[in-house]
Amino acid sequence: MKTRRKTEQKKRNSSLASRISAFYTKMFAQWLTIVLVSIIIVVIGFSAFSQYYAVKPSIDILEEQTSVAEIVEAIRSNKDSLFSLLNSDSQIIASSEKLLSENLTVYNIDYVGAQIHNRKVYVSIAKNYFLENQDLKLIIFFNITLMLIEIAIIGALAILLFFISVLTIYIQGNYLTRKTFRLLDEFIEKANNISSQNLNLRLNVNNSTDELVELSMTFNRMMDRIESAYEKQKQFVSDASHELRTPIAVIQGYARMLERWGKDDKEILYESIEAINKEAKNMQDLVDKLLFIARNDKDTMVLIKDRFNMSELMEEMVKETIMLDTKRNIESQVEPDIYVNGDRDRIKQALRIFVDNAIKYTDEGGKIVLRLGKDGEYAVASVIDNGKGISEKDLPNIFDRFYRVESSRERDKGGHGLGLAIAKIIVLRHGGRIKVSSKLGAGSRFRIYFPLN
Repeated sequence: MKTRRKTEQKKRNSSLASRISAFYTKMFAQWLTIVLVSIIIVVIGFSAFSQYYAVKPSIDILEEQTSVAEIVEAIRSNKDSLFSLLNSDSQIIASSEKLLSENLTVYNIDYVGAQIHNRKVYVSIAKNYFLENQDLKLIIFFNITLMLIEIAIIGALAILLFFISVLTIYIQGNYLTRKTFRLLDEFIEKANNISSQNLNLRLNVNNSTDELVELSMTFNRMMDRIESAYEKQKQFVSDASHELRTPIAVIQGYARMLERWGKDDKEILYESIEAINKEAKNMQDLVDKLLFIARNDKDTMVLIKDRFNMSELMEEMVKETIMLDTKRNIESQVEPDIYVNGDRDRIKQALRIFVDNAIKYTDEGGKIVLRLGKDGEYAVASVIDNGKGISEKDLPNIFDRFYRVESSRERDKGGHGLGLAIAKIIVLRHGGRIKVSSKLGAGSRFRIYFPLN
């Protein structure tokens, strides 16, 4: 089935390549024909005018004569041109010496005549005169043999050039077109073969030229993004499964304890109920965070934005933090009357994540500073602590999903490594940005920028 599909695709592409080549070949042949015919017409016209202007001085001399005798004398004495003078009865009155030597037959013509004599071709033109009450007719002969030979040679060369050019264009065009479609065949084949098992498929850029290079590179960049997103998705599912595995195992363990001894031992009963509730709450928290991230990934998150007093929100955060944590020194520096447009609850959620992290990684007796000010067109909320800090190698990854630095992996620290990822989503959704500076053992500084307008 796969081989037949490839064969059919190649046939379609071959037919399309032939049609494209035939179209451009036909167009080239039409224009080449027009050019060659135009050249031949120009050559004929140039030769005709050359012969006419070669004879014109002799014609001018004849027209200057005022009597029949003078015209006859002028014709007989002309040694360069072929003239013959006829009267109204079509009788020859005079002919030039050159005409007599050529032994040409003189016909009475109205306008133009032609004849072949001694393998030469002559064209004759009639010119009427009225002189001394007589109707005279001057027959002028042109030897066009050389011109016809030139035209024949030029025509033969033109035909030869025509066929060589058309054949070359067809062969070269057909080759280039098929070469282009070979890349498209490869493109289609690899696109058909893409699956989750071989996302590393890429087009060969070395065999491409011009726009095909850009097409190949665009496809390869697309595949890079798909592969990267798929790997992140796999890692996300793996990490989520890992995070859920622990509370599920704990719940199952306490459920077995309840089944064996919980009915008779109240201490085990209470311990199991407390542990199951704790782990169920932990699972609920994880599921809520996963749903939040999933809504963001699907672009279905709804933010209820309104203009609100950011200074009041920050003061509220300070009071709540002082109430929740009495073991650390909480300081604040909040500039009044700073207004922003955004979802107040979501912005508070993001700020709470930064504050909770500061509390989590700052020892008892440490200091946490909450600030709010302006920087240009932004309101800047800062969370500063003198806690454990973040190492240089961990700093670029702290906003990745499920990423936790080594010092935070202990079970008693809690968390799933999703907090900062969620905070980043909220800030970016509001058109803001985050700046982080930290030094291991000296603390961290998070600066969160929200647009004022």
